[in-house]
Amino acid sequence: MAAIMRILGWKAQGLRCPDHEISCEDSDGSPYQVSLIQMPNGTGKTTTLTLLRAALSGSAINEGWDRHKILEFKKRDSDQSEGIFEVRLLLNKRRATIVMVFDFENGRVSYNTTHGPGHREGFNPPSDFRRFMNDNFVNFYVFDGELAEHLLDKQYTDAQIVVENLFQMNTFDTMVRKVGEYWEKKTRNAGATEERGLTRRRNRVKDLKKRLATLKRDQAKLQRKREGLDGRLQKKKETYQQEINKVEARSKALSEAESNAETLKSKVREEALDVLEKMRDPHALSAAFANWMLALKDGLDKVKLPESAAREFFEDLAREAECVCGRPIDSETAQAIRVRATQYLGTEDVSLLNSMKSAINDVVGDRPEENENDLDKRMTSLANVVKEERDARTDFHALRHEAERTDPAIKTARVDIEKLHEEIGDIDEKLEEFDSKDKTQTDDRTFGIEILEKRLEIAENKLGQITRTLREKAKRDILSGIINKAHEESRRGITTELCDEANKRISELMPNNRISIDQIERNLVLEGQEGGSAGETLSIAYAFLATLFHRADHQLPFVVDSPAGPIDLAVRPRIGEIIPKLSGQFIAFTISSERNRFIEPLKRASNSEIQFVTVFRKGSKELERAAYQDGDVFETLDGLNVHGELFFNDFQLDEEEAQ
Repeated sequence: MAAIMRILGWKAQGLRCPDHEISCEDSDGSPYQVSLIQMPNGTGKTTTLTLLRAALSGSAINEGWDRHKILEFKKRDSDQSEGIFEVRLLLNKRRATIVMVFDFENGRVSYNTTHGPGHREGFNPPSDFRRFMNDNFVNFYVFDGELAEHLLDKQYTDAQIVVENLFQMNTFDTMVRKVGEYWEKKTRNAGATEERGLTRRRNRVKDLKKRLATLKRDQAKLQRKREGLDGRLQKKKETYQQEINKVEARSKALSEAESNAETLKSKVREEALDVLEKMRDPHALSAAFANWMLALKDGLDKVKLPESAAREFFEDLAREAECVCGRPIDSETAQAIRVRATQYLGTEDVSLLNSMKSAINDVVGDRPEENENDLDKRMTSLANVVKEERDARTDFHALRHEAERTDPAIKTARVDIEKLHEEIGDIDEKLEEFDSKDKTQTDDRTFGIEILEKRLEIAENKLGQITRTLREKAKRDILSGIINKAHEESRRGITTELCDEANKRISELMPNNRISIDQIERNLVLEGQEGGSAGETLSIAYAFLATLFHRADHQLPFVVDSPAGPIDLAVRPRIGEIIPKLSGQFIAFTISSERNRFIEPLKRASNSEIQFVTVFRKGSKELERAAYQDGDVFETLDGLNVHGELFFNDFQLDEEEAQ
C-alpha cells in the first residue's frame, strides 16, 4: 500500500525560536501544495527545522539527546521549565499528532503520539510509515543546504537505503529471512534419525549464526567509522593545503621539496628491487661462489659428463665380456644392465646436465669476479640514492616545520591529519581480524568471517543430515541465491534509471555545467569529480530528489531550508519551475534575499494557490504596524506570524543578513 504523508502544521512554545503556530491547510482543510515560510536569520529557522526532524524521526530518543543538547532549545532569558513542539500530520488521509515535551529542569524529552485508536506515550507512528520516519530517512525530505552537500559525501548519508525503502526493495531481504526461518522451522520440528547429538548440532548452528551476525555487525560498524574518518581526513588534507597555499612562495617551495622527495623515494624502490633481484644469483654475492660453479662445470667436462654417462654407455657395457670392475658379464647380467640403464642419466638427465653447464657458462662467463663487482656498484648506487632521498625528506620536513612555526593553523591541520591516520590505522588492524585464515581457534575465538561461514555451512549440512532436511537446505540456498541476485539486479536497474533521469533534470537546470551523477552508492557519486559549488550541489540535490519522489509510489512532503539561497540568479527561475513538481507538498523556509527571480517563476509553475507566511520576533514597531496593515496576523508572546503575499514580498529586516 502506498504511503501518503502530509504536514498539516506545527506549533512551538517555550523554545529557543519565537512561539509560533503554522497551519499548512487551506480554507477547505487540504494541505497547500506550496508553503513559503519567511523567517529572518536569528528568528529560529534552524531550530524549527531541527525540531521538525526530531518530531518526525524520534531522534531525541533514538540518538539519546543529552542534557546539554536539550538545554540548547530553551528560550533565552526565560524561566519556563517546559517547552512544547507539536507536529500535525495527515497519514493516508488519517490525522496524527506527534508532541515533544521538553523538561528543562531534568534535561529530558518525552514524546506523545496520537493516531488511529488514540493517544500513546512515546514515539509511535503507524507501522506503514515507520520506515520513512527514522533518523536517516527524514533528512531526505526535511532538507537544507548542508544536507545537499552531504548527499555527495558518503560520510553522512546513505542514499542507497533511501532508494531501497522508497521502492520497497528491502522486501527481498524479508523474503530471504522468511526462507531461512522456514528451514529453521523444518529442522526444529523434524524428528532425528539419531536423537543423541541433535540438540548439540542445532545449538552449533545457532551459535555460529549468532557469532557471524555479531562479527558482521562489528565489521560494518568499523567500515562505516573508517569511511567517516577517511572523509574527515580528506577534508583536513584540503584544509592543510589551503593554509599552505596562502603564501605562494612557501607553497611552491614545499611542493617542489615534496615532489623531489617522492621522486627519489620511487628511485630508491626501483634500485632496491633491482639489487634484490641481483642478489638472487649466488655468483653475484661472492666471486668464491662463481669460482665453485666454474669448478663444477670444469669437473663435468673432465669426466666427459653427460656425454660418456648417457644411456649409450650402458648399452656398450652390456656388450662387453667383462664389467669395468673386472667381473665377467653373462647374458643375464647384460640384460640386467640394459633394464637398469633407465635409472641412470637418461635423456632427461643428459638434458639437465647440458642445461646446467650452459647456464654456468652464460651467467658466470670467463671472469667470475665481474658479477660481484657489478653488485657492489649497484649497492653503492642504492646507498647514494637512499642518502639523497633522506636529505630531500629532511629538507621537506624543515620547510614544513618552518611553515608550521609561522602559521599555527598549518601545524594544527597536520597534527589532525596524523591523528586521523593513526585512528584509521587502528581500525584497519581491527578489520584485518575479520579476514583471518586461522582455523585453529574455537568458534567463539575465531574472527575470520570466511572461516565461520564455512563452518556454518558444514554445521547446517550435518544438521540437515540428522534431521533429514538436507534437500530443504539445498533448496533454501538456491532460492536465497535467486532472491539476492534479483535484489542486486533490481537495485542496479533502478539506480541506473534514477541517475539517467536525474541527469536530464540537471542538464535542464544547468545546461552550461558539465556535471552529472555517475552512480548511487552511500552517496551520489559524480562523474569525474567529487563535488561542485554550493549552487551546483543544491541543484543536483533537487534534481535527484525530484526524480526519486516522482518515481516512487509513496508521497512524502518536501521541507527545504533556503531553497534558492546559494543558487545563481540565472538558475533560480528553473529551480522555481521544478519545485511544484517535486512532491505533493513543498514547504520552504526562506529569507528576503531569496525572493528575487524565484517567487514569480514558482507562482507561474504552480497550478494551485501558494501559502505565504512571515514569522519574525517582536521588537520593530514599524514592521509590526505594517504586518497588521498588510497581512493576517497571529501574535504570540515574542513573535508575529503574518499570513499574506503582500507583506511577504515587502518584508525586509535590515539586520537580517548580518545575523
